[in-house]
Amino acid sequence: MLAINRRAQCLAISAAAKNLLGELADELPKEIRQMLVEAIREGKTELSISTQIHGAKRDFKCRVFYPQSGRRAIGLMLEEEERTLVDQLLHMQSIVHSLIEMSPDLICIKDNDNRWMMANQHMLNTFQIDSFDYQFLNNLQIADTLHPVFRNSFEHHEKSDQQVWKSRQAYHNEELVHLPQGGYKTLEVNKVAYHDQKDQPSHLITVARDVSEQKFIQTQLLNRSAVLDTLISCDWMLHSAERWQSVAENVLQQCCLSFRFSRAVLLQHETISSRKKTDIRSKALFHWAMNGFHATYEHWEKISFLSPELQRWYSLLSKGQPVMCDALTLPASERALLKSHDTVNLVIVPLMIDDEWWGSMVIERCFDAENTSSQELGSLMAIGRTLSVAIDREQTGKHLKLAKIAFDSTTEGIMIVNPAGELVGINQGYTLITGFEEAEVLGTKPQIFRQRPRGLFGALKRHGKWSGEIENMRKNGDTYTEWMTITAVRNHANAITNYVGVFADISEMKRSQTQLNSLVNHDPLTGLPNRRLINHLFTHAIQRANRNEQQAAVLFIDLDRFKNINDSLGHYTGDQLLLGVTERLRATLRESDIVGRLGGDEFIILLENLHGKADAAQKAHDILDALRREFMIDHHEIFVGASIGISMYPHDGNDVESLIKAADLAMYQVKNNGKNHVSFYDVALSRDAVEHFQLETELRQALTKNQLKMFYQAQIDLNTGMIIGAEALIRWIHPVQGIISPAKFIPLAEETGLILSIGEWALAQAVRQAHAWHKKHPEFKKIAINVSGVQIMKSKFADTVYGILMESECDPSIIELEITESTLMQHTQHVVDTFNQLKLLGVSIAIDDFGTGYSSLSHLKRLPLDQIKIDRSFVKDLPDDKDDAAITSAIYAMATQLGFTVVAEGVETEEQEKFLQRLGCQTAQGYLYAYPVNSDDFLQLLVLNNQRKIKRHA
Repeated sequence: MLAINRRAQCLAISAAAKNLLGELADELPKEIRQMLVEAIREGKTELSISTQIHGAKRDFKCRVFYPQSGRRAIGLMLEEEERTLVDQLLHMQSIVHSLIEMSPDLICIKDNDNRWMMANQHMLNTFQIDSFDYQFLNNLQIADTLHPVFRNSFEHHEKSDQQVWKSRQAYHNEELVHLPQGGYKTLEVNKVAYHDQKDQPSHLITVARDVSEQKFIQTQLLNRSAVLDTLISCDWMLHSAERWQSVAENVLQQCCLSFRFSRAVLLQHETISSRKKTDIRSKALFHWAMNGFHATYEHWEKISFLSPELQRWYSLLSKGQPVMCDALTLPASERALLKSHDTVNLVIVPLMIDDEWWGSMVIERCFDAENTSSQELGSLMAIGRTLSVAIDREQTGKHLKLAKIAFDSTTEGIMIVNPAGELVGINQGYTLITGFEEAEVLGTKPQIFRQRPRGLFGALKRHGKWSGEIENMRKNGDTYTEWMTITAVRNHANAITNYVGVFADISEMKRSQTQLNSLVNHDPLTGLPNRRLINHLFTHAIQRANRNEQQAAVLFIDLDRFKNINDSLGHYTGDQLLLGVTERLRATLRESDIVGRLGGDEFIILLENLHGKADAAQKAHDILDALRREFMIDHHEIFVGASIGISMYPHDGNDVESLIKAADLAMYQVKNNGKNHVSFYDVALSRDAVEHFQLETELRQALTKNQLKMFYQAQIDLNTGMIIGAEALIRWIHPVQGIISPAKFIPLAEETGLILSIGEWALAQAVRQAHAWHKKHPEFKKIAINVSGVQIMKSKFADTVYGILMESECDPSIIELEITESTLMQHTQHVVDTFNQLKLLGVSIAIDDFGTGYSSLSHLKRLPLDQIKIDRSFVKDLPDDKDDAAITSAIYAMATQLGFTVVAEGVETEEQEKFLQRLGCQTAQGYLYAYPVNSDDFLQLLVLNNQRKIKRHA
C-alpha cells in the first residue's frame, strides 16, 4: 500500500510495498508516474502497469482510493500479476521451435502413427520436401511425392522407426542418402521414441547430422588404416595361433568391422557324386553377424555351386578368382539367391589349397552401403591367402612357403625392424613403393625411426601401435607421402622383439584432396575465388580495414550484352570472353586487391587501403576502360561493356553480406540508367528495393482483398459516331496509394508470375460483362481484352479462354484479345499455334501498340490476326507532325492490304478524328469520346448511345 499525491509522488509506503518494489520504492519511474497522473485526472480506480525490476519484467494491477474532501493523500494498492502457466508453456514452445530451426542438424518429430508432425528446414531441404506438403503424412506417403531416388531412404526409415517403437531403445546408425543430381550425403542418424504417462506411444524424434564432408576427407585415410590394421591383425592371429580354427571367427569379425560388412561365413566345400549328378555342397565352419542382422549360413549350406544358376560363380571361384557383385546388377537367377535376406553387396573369396578350391569366405553387406573397392578386394584376397596358408600349414606343413606368398602379395609396403630400429626384412610392396631392393636397406634405419615423430614411442609403449602420416623419399629422389602403421611385437615376457611397419603411398590421395579443396573454393573456368571463398577472403579484408581504421570498397561488376554474345556465338566463345575479362581485371588491379567470380557474367572485387570514394571511382573507371577495348576471339572482334556498382566500408555496411548487397543494388541502378557506367550505393536504392518488395507483397493480396477493378473505354464507329465496343482495362485501387497505374504493377505481375492469375481473373470479368451488355444492347459488338505475353508463353492459354467462354455462355465473336507487338518476336511458333487454337474458338486477335516494337512483315503474315491498333504515340501529334502522319498512313495502308481492320488509340481532338476519317480508319477510342469508366457508368453510356444522346467527352 502507498500514499501518493496528485503528481504521483510517494508520500508514504508500507513495508510490503517496499519489498515488492525494491529499488523503485523511493521514487516511482517517470513513465509509471505519468500513467498514474493520467488515471487520477480521469478518475480511474483500476489500471495495469509494467516495469523492469532487476532486469526482469514485472506486471502490477493498481487500485486507486481517492480521499474525502479536505485530504491530499491518495491511496494506491499494488498487486503483482503473474504470468499463467499456459503463457510460459507457449513461450517455452516458441523457444524450442526456434532452437530446432536454428540447429545445423536435420530434425523431425513424428506421432505414434509415424506421421510427420514437424521438421526443420534442414531436413526439408535435404530431401527436397515442400514445407506445405509433408505434415500428417507417413514415411511412405511422403516418399511417393519425392524424387524416386529417395525411395530407399524412406523405406529404410520406416523399418528403423518400427524397430525403435518395438525395442524402446535409442537408435544410432550412419546412413547414406543418394541425391537426384548424383552423389550422396552421409548422415549420422539418432532416433528415440517417447511414451506418455500411461506408457502409450507418444512421439518419435529423429536427429541426423550431415557428416559428408568429414567423411569424404577422413574415409580414405581411416579405411586405409583399418585395412592395414586388419591385415596385420589377421596375419598375426593366423600365424601365431596353434590352430587356425581358434581365431577363424575373430578373422571374420575383423573383416566385417574393418571393411564395413554386415555378416560373414566360412564355408568348406565338399563334392558329392551320385548316379544322377554331381553337386558341390558347403558346410559352414564359422560365421559372424553384426547385431540386428540374422546369420545366413544355413542358406549357403543349401546352395549347390554346380547348379546352372551359379555356373558363372563356379568358373571364377574354382580358378581362385573372387566373386564381387552388387545384388541389384545381378542376373535374375543369381539375384533370387540373395533377395530373401537383404544382401545388397557380396564378396566371395576362394580359399585355395595346392591350387584346389578348398572353401570360401563369404562376406555380405546389407541395406544401404557402398560398393567394395578394388583395394578392399585385394586386402580381402590377401587375408584369404593368409587363411589358406594357415589351413594348409595345419594340413601339409607348408606354412613357411605360403606365408611368404601372403607377405609379398599385398601392395602395401611391410617392413620388420629390430628393437634397435634397424631393418631386418621387407616385402615386395616395400620395393614397389620406394624403389629400394632388400639388400640396399637391410641394417639401415627407416625414415620414421630417424624422424622419430612426436608421440611415436610413447604410443608404442602404452598401446603397442602408432599410426600417422609422414614424408619420405624414393630411391630416385622423389618425395611422397605415406600413411604408416607401426605395431610392436612382444614375446611371452612382454618384451619388444620387433616392430612391424605397414605403409601405403597416399600421395595421389593427397593431391586429390588438394584438387577437391580448389574445386570447392574456386570457379572452375576462370580459377578465381567463388562465392564461398569470396565470403572468407572479404571477411578477413574487412577485419583488417577495421583494425587499421581504413576504408575499403566492394565493386560488383556485371558484363553488358554478354547473354547476346553467348547466345549468338556459342558458349565456347562466351567462356573465352570470360577468361579474357579475368585477365584484364587482374592486370588492372593491385596485388592486394581481391577479385572473384560469383557466377555467369558477374564478378566482384574488394579494394583495400583507400582514402575515399575517389580512389574507388578511379579504379572502377580504369576497369571500364580496360573492358571497352575489343576482344579478339576466333577471328571475332567482340565489344563488351560493364555495369559497376560500388559500396564503401564502413559507410554502406559493416559485413560482407551487406556490402555485396549494396554494391549489387548500385549495379542494377547502372543497368536501369543505360548500362556501361559506374554508380555508388545510395540509401535510396535500398528504399526502392523495399518498396518494390512491399508492392509485390500487396499485389499478391490485391485479388483476395477485391482491390482490382475492371474499367472500360468506349470504341467509336467513326462513320456513325456510335459506341460499337469497348476496351477492358484493369485498375488497382490501393487503400492507401489510391489508383496505381497498370504501367507500374503489370510489369511487376509479369516478373513474379502473378499475371497468370490476375490475367485469368480479368479475362473472366470482361467476358461475363460483355456477354451481359451484348444481350441487352445488340449494337455492342466487341470487347477488347489485353493479354500479357507471359500468359501466352507460360500457360495453356487457349484452354483457359475455352473454359471461360463455356462457363459464361458468351458469343466468342464479340471477344477480341489484344497482344503487344513485342510478344510476337518471342517463341513465334508457339504464338502461332496458340493463336490458331484461339481462332478455332471463334475469337478475334489484335496487335496492340503497333509500330512501337520490332515485328517483321513475315511474322504478321504468319499470324492469324484480325485487327491492328495504331499506338497513341503516332496519333497525338496528328495532323501537324508530318512524320507521324506518314507512319500512320503507312500502317493503315499495310493493314488494309493484309486484310486487317484498324483502330486508332488516343484520339483527343477533332482534328485528329478528321485526319483518321480522311484516311479511311473505321474505329477509334480516346478522351475525345469517353474516359475509362466502371461497368455501371459504361452501361449508362450504352443506354445514351442507344437513344442517340451520347456526347463527346462522355
